[in-house]
Amino acid sequence: MKEKSKMIVLPCDCKCCMLVIEKTVWEDNDVSYNISIQDSRYDHNYNTVWGRIKRAVKILFGKPIYYNDLYLEGEEKFHKLVGDMKELEQLVYAGGEGQ
Repeated sequence: MKEKSKMIVLPCDCKCCMLVIEKTVWEDNDVSYNISIQDSRYDHNYNTVWGRIKRAVKILFGKPIYYNDLYLEGEEKFHKLVGDMKELEQLVYAGGEGQ
């Protein structure tokens, strides 16, 4: 069955992860979305085995570790994401080759 799909990829400003939103519209107008946050490395300062051990020790002794799944500075990138998502919402199968 043929399909048409489009993907939005938004990397975190610190480059530790990215938000991926994909929409697929099938020939029979069935629609599916795939939304994920993909890691590109373990954490900001914990890239080595020693760093991961230090993080585990902090957890063990109750020192807080804060995580932010996707960090965006300012409103411009957020508004672009919303605009891209609105454009993604309008995607329909119109025949022809898949993208």
